[in-house]
Amino acid sequence: MSKKNSVFKRILNSAVIKNPLLFEAVGLCPVVAVTLSLRLAVFLALVTATELIVCELLASLLLKNVRRYWRVLLYVIFSIGVIFPVMLMTNKFFPDMSINFGVYLPLMTVNSLVALHCERVAVKNDVKNSMIDAVSASMSYGAVAIITGLFREIFANGSIGGISLGLNVTFPALLTPFGGLLIIGFLAAAFKSVINRKYPDASPDRAFDTSEVTRSVRGKWRELMNDELDPYSFGTEDAFTRIRKEKRAERKLEKPQEVKEEKTEKPKKEKVKKPKKTKKTKEAPKREPRARQSDERTYLDDFSDMLSELEEYKNRPEETNAEEKDGDGQ
Repeated sequence: MSKKNSVFKRILNSAVIKNPLLFEAVGLCPVVAVTLSLRLAVFLALVTATELIVCELLASLLLKNVRRYWRVLLYVIFSIGVIFPVMLMTNKFFPDMSINFGVYLPLMTVNSLVALHCERVAVKNDVKNSMIDAVSASMSYGAVAIITGLFREIFANGSIGGISLGLNVTFPALLTPFGGLLIIGFLAAAFKSVINRKYPDASPDRAFDTSEVTRSVRGKWRELMNDELDPYSFGTEDAFTRIRKEKRAERKLEKPQEVKEEKTEKPKKEKVKKPKKTKKTKEAPKREPRARQSDERTYLDDFSDMLSELEEYKNRPEETNAEEKDGDGQ
């Protein structure tokens, strides 16, 4: 019973509590970009399962004594050995699927899902536990990818597996990456509510915490390059671990001694306050208004004179006006 319980706990942890796609957001890019239909989603699930199972098997068998900073490179090499034949077969037998996958199929050689599970489980457990983890994680990953592709094909194209359903209303926006993220977000919320009800002690929020996987990039690169280029440790500590321990020991031994230097106080010079100079404001002489002279004329006076002369001209007798005209004519 104990073995069955341990197997069940491992499957529950890998597939449900730490679902790689819904809670850890690992391998999210190909699912969002590629799963536009049920057929593409099934193909992605099969490729991912094959890659993860092969890499975890080889890591459990061969890489337990290999140093951390070499293992990541070897994961990529193992993934290339799986993805490259798949690419050749896809280009030959399924060219349309190869076009739909585009660059995402070769990018699966650097799949973060493989590196995470190999470092977390494969190099720390035997082959049996590694295979249980690989199968459960790949099945949960593939299930979410297939559900996402199914929903997108139904609601965006109105079909299942290329067979039309005759839907009058479709949502082509679900075929965009935003549509894929939207579906995965709703699935994660629904899945989390179910886990909280059935397993209240489990916390899916901690799935994103990968502190159990030790980081392989630490220490000084110069000391790392001076270390022996031996990928196998055989029980010896690698350069990064040794450097980290040495730094911790140095910090414990070193006691900072603060030497306080007595500063001689110089006599402060008393500043003599100078009287503030009051600025003399020069008062501008006030201009007295110029008295208007009696003989000063304005344009109004001239205008009134012109009107008076015009009135006089009109009132003159007609004979004088005729004489002036005759004089002008001569």
